[in-house]
Amino acid sequence: MNNSGITITNDTELHHRIMKLSNLKEEQELVIKRNVREVVYSMHPSMILKNIINKFSEDKEGTNDLKAIGLNLGKDFLLAKLFGKGVSLKSFISSLLIRKATDYVMNNHSDLITNGIHKLENYFKESKAGTPA
Repeated sequence: MNNSGITITNDTELHHRIMKLSNLKEEQELVIKRNVREVVYSMHPSMILKNIINKFSEDKEGTNDLKAIGLNLGKDFLLAKLFGKGVSLKSFISSLLIRKATDYVMNNHSDLITNGIHKLENYFKESKAGTPA
């Protein structure tokens, strides 16, 4: 039996080789399990957030911007909680995300919105012109 340059000539050598391979297999399984645990741990939302914050914290300007954003969001939430009726964190974050998405679309794709509005106006003008009065 010749595997990777090892020649086994008797029963004792065979059992010795089996024990070595079993130990090697167990060590490799432990390494794989540890690597899988590390990957799962790194994919946890709290770790992702921590990694993002660490990347921002390396940049001093980014850190200041992140602090200002956090303070403004906290202030807005507290004001909404004080003066609003039953504002939950979930509804606050939802409205914030919708507001940010709307601002993004308005700032970056206003030409598409304008074209869509003109097409709607033309459609309604054509439908009025085609309908007998």
